[in-house]
Amino acid sequence: MKTIVLAVFLSLAIAPAIASAQEMTDELAALGITAGMPYAKAKRLLDAVGWQATPPESTQAPLADFPEIECGQGRDAVCSAGFHKNDQSVAMIISTTQAGQPFVQGTY
Repeated sequence: MKTIVLAVFLSLAIAPAIASAQEMTDELAALGITAGMPYAKAKRLLDAVGWQATPPESTQAPLADFPEIECGQGRDAVCSAGFHKNDQSVAMIISTTQAGQPFVQGTY
C-alpha cells in the first residue's frame, strides 16, 4: 500500500514539470526549430520573438561567433545554449558539422 501511495504522490509531483517541458518543446516546434537546423537560424528565430541568450557559466567560448554556447569537459562533453523569456527557459544541445558549423541536435 505504501508503494502505491508513493507512486501516486511522485507522479503528481512531476506531472507539472513534464507538462512544462512538453509546452516548451511545442513552442520551439511552432517557431520552426527542429533537430538538425543550423544553430544560427534557430538563434535568429528565438531572437525575433523576444527570447534572450542566457550567458554561459564559463568565460571560455568554444565558438567565437556564438559566445552563449558552452561546452563541458571530457570525453562525453556536451555543448549547449540556453535562452530565456520572462519566467520561461529552454536549452538546446548543440553539435558541430565536420566543417565546424553549429547545429541544433536537440532540446532539454
